[in-house]
Amino acid sequence: YMAQNEVILRFNEVVFGHDPRKLLLDEATCSVRRGAKITLMGQNGAGKSTLFGLITGANTPEGGKVIVEEGMTIATARQVIPRSDMKLTVQAFFQSAFTDKNGTQQKVYDIEPRIKKVLDVVHLEAPLDREVGSFSGGQQARLLLAFAIIQNPDLLLLDEPTNNLDQEGISHLKEFIIKYPNTVIVISHDAE
Repeated sequence: YMAQNEVILRFNEVVFGHDPRKLLLDEATCSVRRGAKITLMGQNGAGKSTLFGLITGANTPEGGKVIVEEGMTIATARQVIPRSDMKLTVQAFFQSAFTDKNGTQQKVYDIEPRIKKVLDVVHLEAPLDREVGSFSGGQQARLLLAFAIIQNPDLLLLDEPTNNLDQEGISHLKEFIIKYPNTVIVISHDAE
C-alpha cells in the first residue's frame, strides 16, 4: 500500500538549458505527490516538453537531480506512430504496449475490453483488425494517446492531448483524468 500524499517525483535544484546563456531551469526545486493532477502552461519554447524529457530521462540535468521513485512506471503519449508499427492491427498495436524491459510481450487476457475502454476515452471508433497506418493523422494521435493510457502508468505525461480531439473527445479525456487514480501531468495551452 502506498500513501496517497507520498512524493513520487522531485526536482532538486535542477539546472537545464539548451543554451547556457538562457537557462530554462535555474536551480528549480519542486515535488509531485502521488495522485496529483497538474497542468503545465506557458509560452511555446518555455521548456514544458523539456520538463517531460527530464522526468523520463531523455534529457539530463546540467546541475541538480531529478529523483523518480524507484519502480515507478511512466508513460507519455508519443507524437507519431513509428513507421515499423504502421502495418500492425489496432489490437497488435495495443498489445505491444505490454512489453517488458527484455522485449518480451506479456500476455494480457482482457486486452479487447481494455482497448475498447481506452478508445472510448479518446473518442475513437477503431475496429481491432484495422491497420493503424490506415487512420488519418488526427486519429493516429488519438491512438497514441490511448496507447499511453492503456499502460495504466503510475505517472501519465500528456503533451497537448486535446490537439486532435473534438469537444466531446475533450470532455471524455477530462473525465478520465479526473477519475484516474494515479498521477497525471498535462502540458496544455488550453486553460479549460
